[in-house]
Amino acid sequence: MKNLLLSAILVCFTMFAFAQSLEIWYEGELVENESTLYMQGEPSISEIVIEVDVKNISSNTLNVLAKKFEVEVIPETTNLFCWLLCFPPFVFEAPSPDTLSPGEISSEFSGHYTPGGYAGVTVMRYTFFDQNNPNDSVCFYTNYLASTVGVDELDNNKLSVSNAYPNPATSQTSFDYVLPQSASSASVRIHNLLGAVVREAVLTDKSGKATINVSDLNDGVYFYSVIVDNQTIETKRLIVSR
Repeated sequence: MKNLLLSAILVCFTMFAFAQSLEIWYEGELVENESTLYMQGEPSISEIVIEVDVKNISSNTLNVLAKKFEVEVIPETTNLFCWLLCFPPFVFEAPSPDTLSPGEISSEFSGHYTPGGYAGVTVMRYTFFDQNNPNDSVCFYTNYLASTVGVDELDNNKLSVSNAYPNPATSQTSFDYVLPQSASSASVRIHNLLGAVVREAVLTDKSGKATINVSDLNDGVYFYSVIVDNQTIETKRLIVSR
């Protein structure tokens, strides 16, 4: 299982210099690679669903596969995804591709999250890639918020988190942030590929620059997540390389 998860995450981040042949579209808007989309529903709701379109922007016909990766999951909840067919929760990669001609758009993807009565945020990453060239990929995160308090009520439109810099990092990395004025607590957590938290720091100001020491971390891919009032609001990638 660990090897499966490592493969899933590296598809999105390894050899990132390759040209991208795919785009993600949500409600008519282009979704930048590695962006986060937010979906909210009551904890008692049967499921929270997100649907996106995938477009082939290359000049070649592509056999496109989809896969999911569980970044942070609330225990006792379930999630699944559909790509041509819908798969049970234990399936992490679609077995069959959707063949897209140049310029063609597929509307075959949907992500499904069942809170099961449990409040909190589950963070998923969905990746789309060329079957013949897995490095040619694009991905996005979905934060499924199961709560009676919606994202808008968290003043999420006033929250921003920049990409880390430098990235790759050697000894330290920084990012700029703006938190909602209503936030009572905030922190940043860095976790490794297996989800273990390797660094955590409290954000004491409503806005500013956070600098984190990574000199003792092994080379590799990590994530940093901003937690506001015990809810994961943003997750981004960090590479440590010396």
